[in-house]
Amino acid sequence: MLLEIAVVVLLVLAVIQCALLVLARREVRQLQQRLEPMRQDIATLSQQLAHIGHTDVPTSMLVTALGRMERRMGLLEQKQPVAPQSTGSYELAQQLARQGADVDELVARCGVTHAEALLIRQMQTAGH
Repeated sequence: MLLEIAVVVLLVLAVIQCALLVLARREVRQLQQRLEPMRQDIATLSQQLAHIGHTDVPTSMLVTALGRMERRMGLLEQKQPVAPQSTGSYELAQQLARQGADVDELVARCGVTHAEALLIRQMQTAGH
């Protein structure tokens, strides 16, 4: 008799376990269905983030650099008047940037700093 009760208890436990497995499988499917749109959103956001990562210098950084350059130029003008040659070098740098010269070439040919050449180059590409 005790053996029969044990068998019945084991059968009941097996049925309960099967029912729980079926319920768990349904839950997993529902979660997977809810997860798929999130995966698509993540893929879209990743692509957008990759695109953002490939953009050039942000506008706020350019504005900040331009402000610093203007302050620096103001201080230099107070100490010493700007020679016509330096104005010509900026004009030459702008012209070369329009023609596609890179930053290192602008520094070498025009005597401007690397930051100034980068700013001139960025301004030319932003203008087109």
